[in-house]
Amino acid sequence: MEAEQPVTFRDVRPDPAATIAGLQDNRNPIWLILDGLTDPRNVGSVFRLADAARVQGIILIRMDNIMQSSKLIKVARSTTQLVPTIYYKDWNTFKVPEPLLKMIALEWTNQSVPYSKLFLDWPLGLVIGNEQSGISPEGLQHCQQSIHIPMLGLNSSMNASMAAGIAVYGLLERGKFL
Repeated sequence: MEAEQPVTFRDVRPDPAATIAGLQDNRNPIWLILDGLTDPRNVGSVFRLADAARVQGIILIRMDNIMQSSKLIKVARSTTQLVPTIYYKDWNTFKVPEPLLKMIALEWTNQSVPYSKLFLDWPLGLVIGNEQSGISPEGLQHCQQSIHIPMLGLNSSMNASMAAGIAVYGLLERGKFL
C-alpha cells in the first residue's frame, strides 16, 4: 500500500488567481479587531487565521508600526497581502465598519458568557486585546457583549492568537458558515 501524501494548495486549488479573486468576494461576516497587541508573532498568526477563516478583515487599533516587523511578516506567510486591513491610531478615531451589527469582546469579565452560548447577530466584530492587559477600557466601551473560552486548567488565559482561533471557528460553526 502506498503511503498517503500531504495535499498542497495547488492540488486543491489549481488556479490560484481565480481562487484569490473568489475569496475576496466571498468572506465570512466577522471582523477581527486587534486592540494594542504587541507581539508580532501573535499578529502574524491572526493574519493567518483571518485568511484561513476568510473573515471580512482585520482592524488594528493602537498598534503603530507593527506591520514592519520581520517576525510578523515571517509568521503571517504572505497573508498580510490577502486580508483586508484597516489601521486606527486609537479608539477615538475608530469607525465601525458597515454593516457591523455587534462588537464582541473576547475577554473574561463579570458579564462574559462562554463563546458557545453567545446569541449571534451577524456580521460581528471580535475584539482581541493586548497579551498582558487585555482589551483597553476604551475598547470595552465599544463592545455590546463579552465572551470567554472556558479554562479547565490552572491558567486563567491563553495566547491571544490561539484564543482568537478557537472563538472564530466556534462562532463560524455555530453560524453554519463551515
